[in-house]
Amino acid sequence: MDWNFGDLLDATAANVPGDRPAIIRGDRVLDWADFDARTNRLARAMLGAGLKTGDRVAILARNIPEFIEVAAAAFKARLTHVNINYRYTTAEIAYVLADCGAAALFHEDVFADRVAPLPGMLDHLQLVVRIGDGGGYATIVEVGDGSPLGIVRSSQDGYLLYTGGTTGKPKGVMWHAGDARRSQLESPMAKVTIASMDDHVAYVRGTAPGRVLPACPLMHGAGLNSSMAELLNGGSVVLLPSDRFDAEELWDAAARDRVTRVLIVGDVFARPMAQALLDHPCRWDLSALRLISSAGLMWSREVKAALIDALPQLTLLDILGASEASGFGFAITTATRATPTGLFEPGPQTVIIDVATDRVLRDDEPGEGWLARRPPFGGGYFGDPAKTAATYRTIGGVRYAIPGDMAERLPDGRLRLLGRGSLCINTGGEKVFVEEVEEALKRVPGIDDAMVFGLPDPQWGNSVSAIVTAPRGIDQADIRAALATDLAVYKIPRRVIVVDEMPRHASGKSDYARAVALAADHMSDNHEASA
Repeated sequence: MDWNFGDLLDATAANVPGDRPAIIRGDRVLDWADFDARTNRLARAMLGAGLKTGDRVAILARNIPEFIEVAAAAFKARLTHVNINYRYTTAEIAYVLADCGAAALFHEDVFADRVAPLPGMLDHLQLVVRIGDGGGYATIVEVGDGSPLGIVRSSQDGYLLYTGGTTGKPKGVMWHAGDARRSQLESPMAKVTIASMDDHVAYVRGTAPGRVLPACPLMHGAGLNSSMAELLNGGSVVLLPSDRFDAEELWDAAARDRVTRVLIVGDVFARPMAQALLDHPCRWDLSALRLISSAGLMWSREVKAALIDALPQLTLLDILGASEASGFGFAITTATRATPTGLFEPGPQTVIIDVATDRVLRDDEPGEGWLARRPPFGGGYFGDPAKTAATYRTIGGVRYAIPGDMAERLPDGRLRLLGRGSLCINTGGEKVFVEEVEEALKRVPGIDDAMVFGLPDPQWGNSVSAIVTAPRGIDQADIRAALATDLAVYKIPRRVIVVDEMPRHASGKSDYARAVALAADHMSDNHEASA
C-alpha cells in the first residue's frame, strides 16, 4: 500500500463524528470537524503563498494544538514539515532553517524576538507566520474553503526529523510517508492487520477511539508521531496546558480527559509520575488508562514496578528506536510480566551485524554487534550523502539502517542494549557502555538520576565519570560499595559528582556535552580550593 498521511487524515475525518474531540488542551477543545477544516484552509494558504511540493515548513512551538495543525496541513499540501527545538537561540534556529532550506516558518508568539532577524538572514524563507496574539495564523485557519483539497499525493511525501545533535550539529532525517506508516503499523500493540485504505476505514469506523497524552515535547519525534498515529485512528490528543512538565498536572489531565495512553521519555518522566501516585493514593480516577509507552531514554525496572503497583491494569511499553529508524525492539511490562532493564524483544526486521566482519548474524544466532534493521526506515540525512551512506548500508544485497547502537542477542533471542558506539568509553583498553553504568547507579538507594561519560585521564586514556542527583545526599563510599555488586571494577566511576539538576535537552534526552562541562568545572573548582 502506498500510504500517504494526507490521504489518511482525509479518510479519517470523513469517517468519524464531527463533534468528537481531536485535540484537547486544558479548557480548549478542537473537534474533528474544526480540525479538518482548519488544516485544509492552512494547506490551501501555504500553496497559495507559492510553496511547492516538497518545500520545507518549519515549526517552532511548544505543545500547542497549532503544532499538530501545521504538521497535518503540511501533509495535506504535500509539504515537508520540520521540527525545531524551541530552546534554540536565533543562531541555532537559523542553522536548521538554512540546513533544510526552509521555505516557511510557523512560530509561537513567545519566540517572536528570536525569529525577528531570520527573514533578513535567509533569502529562501518565503513565509513567516506568527501563532498567537497579533499574528495572522487565526485568520488563515478560520476563513476560507475548509473542504478537502482533492489532490493526488504520493507515498514519497513526508517530513524531516531533526536529531538532537548530542554528538554534533543537528541533522535532518528524511522520512517518506509510506515508510513511516509501515513503521507505525509494526507496533506490538496492534490488534488487527491494516494493509489497505479499506482496512484503515474499517478500523476507524469499528474501533473505540483512544486518547493519547504526549508528556514529552511535540518537537521530539516520538511526541508528534504518537499524536499523529492516534489522530489517524480517529482518536484524540490531550496536551498539557503548562510549558514545564509537572507529574500532578499530567495525572489531573489524564483523569479529567479519560486518557487511554501516555507517552513519556524514560525515567526523567516516569519517576516523578510514580512518586506522585505514591504521594497521593486514590486521588485520581485513572481507570481509562491502559498504556504508558516510552522511547528515547532508559526506563528502569524499579520505576516500572512502582507504576504497576499503583495502576495494575497498565501495560508499559518500552520502545527501542532512533531518529533514523524505529521498531528495533520492545519491552512489555504488566502486572504478570516483567523485563529486566535494557532487555528487549527484537522487532520483526531487527538484526545484529558483526562489527569486525560486517556479517549479519542469523536471527537465531547469539552474538554482539551493531543493532540494525531491514526496511522500512528513514530515507537518509537531508543534504548529507556521506552520512547517509555511513548509516544506511547495503550488505549482501539488503539495505540496513545502522544508527550506531551496540547490542547483544542472548541465547533466548532477546536483545541486550549495550549502548551507543559513540558513547562507549575506552578506559585502559576496556570498553564501558554508559547505559549499563547509568542503570546501575540508578539502582543505588538515594540516587534518582545519573549520567555517565569519559573524562581524559593520563593513565587510563579515559576515566569513567558520573554526575548524579541525590536529593537526600549520598556517601561516595556507599556508591562504590553498591556498584561493586553489579559492575566489574573498571566500570565503576572514579568520580561521582552530585548535582542539583541533570543537564537534558528539551526532549528529555541526556546532554552529555553539558555534563562533561559540569564535571570539568567541578574538578577545576575543587582544584583551586585545594591549591
